[in-house]
Amino acid sequence: MATAFTKLTTRKSVILNSKIEKLFIVIGITNKTKDSTMKTFFIADLHLKENQTKIINAFYGFLKAEIQNGDTLYILGDLFEVWVGDDEHTPLMDEVALSLTNCAKNKNCKIYYLHGNRDFMLGKRYAKQASMQLLPEHHEIVIDQQKILILHGDTLCLDDVGYQKMRRIIQNSIFKFIFKSLPLYLRKKIGWKIKVASQNKKRYKTRGDMGVTQSEVERLLVHHHCLTMIHGHTHSQCKHSFLLNGAQAQRFDVGDWYHNLSFVVAEKHKELQLVRHPISFYND
Repeated sequence: MATAFTKLTTRKSVILNSKIEKLFIVIGITNKTKDSTMKTFFIADLHLKENQTKIINAFYGFLKAEIQNGDTLYILGDLFEVWVGDDEHTPLMDEVALSLTNCAKNKNCKIYYLHGNRDFMLGKRYAKQASMQLLPEHHEIVIDQQKILILHGDTLCLDDVGYQKMRRIIQNSIFKFIFKSLPLYLRKKIGWKIKVASQNKKRYKTRGDMGVTQSEVERLLVHHHCLTMIHGHTHSQCKHSFLLNGAQAQRFDVGDWYHNLSFVVAEKHKELQLVRHPISFYND
């Protein structure tokens, strides 16, 4: 009788422990170590367009080779060269959305998107199609107990007075409403004219105009209580270290994908790394 009671009690204990373990896994409390291998990636300024096959293939290669099960990807704006509305559909847009969705579903990858200056009209419809979650222009995240401020980076370039004036106009909610109401063909024409005008102005701007304003970097870091910033926009692949109120601070510019591909990667118990490869790295 005692033996039977002991077996019954042991069986119930095993079942209970199994249920508790499953519950802990569901809510994220587990002693399994595979979480420690998960990585967080940051990319920006790919400026994808139909005839840029090297950059497109590099992006697909990056998703296939770098993103593993449970990883997180932050796209810090300007994934596409121009974006005039979610109602436009091209083979490239649909292929990119499918690749990101496959990455999200097959690899259980979380993908977040933060608007750039070329794709500020990218909306919820395409974000859903591409399995992305949209973020505000300045967003705080925590990785391995380290608070990080992420943004596209155009708001940092205060010396580029002309661009900042234009930005206040195109980011205005009234402008966006009017622009969205225009026919697609007209939006595409306006979008490309803005792009060409922007490229022409770059020829006459100095590196100081195009670079970030350090005082604005420091102001934002203090405001958000962060010591690390990750951004794009300036197309410079670099890491800057400096003192902020007596503490060591750092700023990463993830760079563009024109001649080389680059990204920042965060991994548990490791320092942030800025990785750079030739654009053909994943296709050689």
